[in-house]
Parts: sequence; structure tokens; C-alpha cells
Amino acid sequence: MSRDAPPRYQRTAAPFWDDPHIAAGMLAAHLDPSTDAASRRPAFIDASAAWIASLVPAGAHLLDLGCGPGLYGRRFSSLGLRVTGVDISGGSIAFARAHDRDGDYRVQDYLTMGFPARFDIATLIWCDYGALTDSERAVLLARVAAALRPGGLFVLDVFTPAWLAGRSEATTRADQPGGGFFSALPHEVVSTSYRYDDRVSLDRHVVVDAAGTRVHHVWNTCFTRDELAGEAAAVGFEFVDAYDDIAGARYTGCAETLAAVLRRV
Repeated sequence: MSRDAPPRYQRTAAPFWDDPHIAAGMLAAHLDPSTDAASRRPAFIDASAAWIASLVPAGAHLLDLGCGPGLYGRRFSSLGLRVTGVDISGGSIAFARAHDRDGDYRVQDYLTMGFPARFDIATLIWCDYGALTDSERAVLLARVAAALRPGGLFVLDVFTPAWLAGRSEATTRADQPGGGFFSALPHEVVSTSYRYDDRVSLDRHVVVDAAGTRVHHVWNTCFTRDELAGEAAAVGFEFVDAYDDIAGARYTGCAETLAAVLRRV
């Protein structure tokens, strides 16, 4: 780890995913079928939604956390599930509502949600769990447990140490004279990747434009099967099974992702 690395899990004051300009760029990335940058490609989403839907009976109530523009949600609806999706991005939720009239989509931070225990299954897809701090993950698990019926399932995916093993610390600089992802104004971005150990990494983006300087931190925590099972058990979840991806690929323990099915005890 570099000497100038920020303290582990340090948050920054500048808004990030809910910044209007960045949110618009994120929506565009979600809807781009040629990249996995924000959402996975359509064929994988089709397979993943079908596998997740197979875990519960038709008509089950599903809570999709960090649902984005509803790419999974509308597939779940078409497969006969009753969907509630939450996301902090108003633009993404507006898109989801327009493209899935059967779903219930809400602008909501899943760390502050307070649903009653009425859901049969909850999902958190594309490794969002690892972007949270230790305390935030505990809060999330407790809120998901409160929203699930007894015996309800929580399906999520995370990166594994194998993903981090292929990444090294590096710094890049990029001039954006016509504006870009982080700002509509001409700006410069200095991006640095830090590795804290074999589990925790940070992507730090320093954005400088006419409005000033902003710093954005994007954390990721990687998990082994046992580590994820331990965190889940501490909040009342039973670890049901593991897979190499969230489309239900057989578990080998060698993949860069790990999907887990947890059950509320």
C-alpha cells in the first residue's frame, strides 16, 4: 500500500452516484449493451434473472436493491415476480418506471430503507456489497433481514481475492477538454488505484474543473466464501449455497466473482 493512501474506508464529502451529471452518465453506461461497466450485457442479465427467478415460486415478492434502470426488474416482472426496486438515482428510477409498469420503483437509499417483512427474496447485483464499509454492510444485512419473511432469500454477488490479484496500484491522468463522465465542464481527472491488502482496494478520482476540486472514493472489499458466510451469520442469515457468478454457474472457488444465496433464519 502506498504511503499516501487515504485511511481505510474513508468517505468523501462530494456527492458521487447521486450527482446529476454523473447519474446521467451512469444511466447511459447501464443502457450500453456492449460493456459490463455499469450493468452486465443483456445475454448475461437474461440468464441471471431466469436463474434467480427459479429460486422462488411464481408470484413471489422480490426486492431489488440498487436496481438502477430496472434491467433486472423488468425481466423479473416478465417472469411472474412482484418487483419492488430501490435506487438512489432519480433518473434511473424514472427509466425503470417507464419500462416496467408492473414493478414498484422507488428513489431510496437501501441503507435507510424500512420495509416490513413481506418479501420472499431480495437481490443486490454486480458486486455492490463490496463497495460498502464494514459498518454499512452490517446495516444493510440487518435491513434486508427485516424486509424478508422468515425463510426469505438474499441473493448477492461479490468480487473475490482472485479479482484483486490481477490489479496493481497505478495512477493515470486524463484531460477532458470537452467534459466527460465526472463533469460537464472541461476538467482533469487524476485516478489512483490503491491496494490495502488482498481484500480491500480503493479507486480515488480527483476531479479539477472551473468549479473547484472534488475527490471521489470508490471502495471495494473482496470476499472468500467463508468470510461472506461469517458476515451473514452475524446478522441472522444462513449461508445456503455459493456459485461462481450470479447466473448460477457451478462453484469452483477460482472465479473472480462469488454469488451467494443466503436465507433469513
